[in-house]
Amino acid sequence: MGFFDFLSVRAKNKKPARPTKAQGIKSVKAKGKLESCGIIKIDSFSFVVKDYNLKGFIIEPYDKDILVKSQRFRFEIDVSKGNHKMKGSAEAVVTKIAGNALAAAFTIKPYDH
Repeated sequence: MGFFDFLSVRAKNKKPARPTKAQGIKSVKAKGKLESCGIIKIDSFSFVVKDYNLKGFIIEPYDKDILVKSQRFRFEIDVSKGNHKMKGSAEAVVTKIAGNALAAAFTIKPYDH
């Protein structure tokens, strides 16, 4: 047995690397795989909805300059989360634009045509 033989033994018993709890799903999202609830269409642009509830929604990534804070706008929405679904025309007001995300609150809830 040579002096460096312990290295090869240790490598054989090593388990495959797994993400820690601290990394978890965040590490997957950081690599560009975003979780999506659906799509919002504003004019001719489509945006991915990161999260939504009955009061509003968050679009991420948002890289356009078509909306500004406090602006009211109309859009088409098609989202679902669990058993809850929203689809149709709606109206909202921009509450915050930060980084590459946009948050908006519903002023008129979605309705089907």
